[in-house]
This record gives sequence, C-alpha cells and structure tokens, in this order.
Amino acid sequence: MTRFVDTNVFIYTLTAHPRFGKTAKNILARIEEGEAAITSTLVLCEVAWVLEAMGRQGDIKPTIEKIMSYQTLDVIDFSGDDLLMGANNMSAEQIDFNDGVNLALMMRLGISEVYSNDQKHLGKLDFLKLIFE
Repeated sequence: MTRFVDTNVFIYTLTAHPRFGKTAKNILARIEEGEAAITSTLVLCEVAWVLEAMGRQGDIKPTIEKIMSYQTLDVIDFSGDDLLMGANNMSAEQIDFNDGVNLALMMRLGISEVYSNDQKHLGKLDFLKLIFE
C-alpha cells in the first residue's frame, strides 16, 4: 500500500531531531531505496516555510530538489476543490487547515496510511493509520 509522507518526517530528518530524527531518516531511506510513497506540494511548502523560519533559506532549493529526486515518491498537486475540502475537514475533524488539505488529497487518492508522528491532528482520526517506525 502506498503511504502518504507528512511534513514532520522531512523536518525531523533535516533538523536531526534528537528523539525522532533516526526514525524519520529510516523512513526516507526506505523510500529512496524504492518503496512507493506520496506527498503533496503543500508538504514541500511547509518544509520550505520551516527552513525559512530557521534562517536556513539557502537549504530550501537543495532540500526540495532532494525530495523531488526520490524515484518512487510522487509529489501531488492540490486543487481548489482540495482546498475547499480541506477547510471542511478542518471544521469537521478539528484539525489544522494544512492537515485538512492533505487529508483531502489522501481521501481523493484512497490513501489511509500515513508516515507521520502527528498525534495531535492526524493521530486522532481513527480512519487513518499513522506509521512512524
């Protein structure tokens, strides 16, 4: 089954997070080695925003290039309909807007497994299976 890769997997790897960095790096290594996965252009934007907020503007382009170089990682664009469904998901599921938009993409693509450690938002949705190992 193809899994969606959430923003925190990339961020934990980029920042060498002391607790979650190794697990996130292992997830990305599996994808780099050929495991099929999907992420969104919104996730790439979030990665860029975090790097920018950290003062690491020079890392944005090479990071996006690296993520987009994974042969088995599809980066999916979101549509206006996804934005509207994301706003609906935000209200209905009490999650933040970006998670709502990514959820709309997952629903549209029939994805129910997510590489993520986001227990606060995605983790409370019983129809999604969070995987962080």
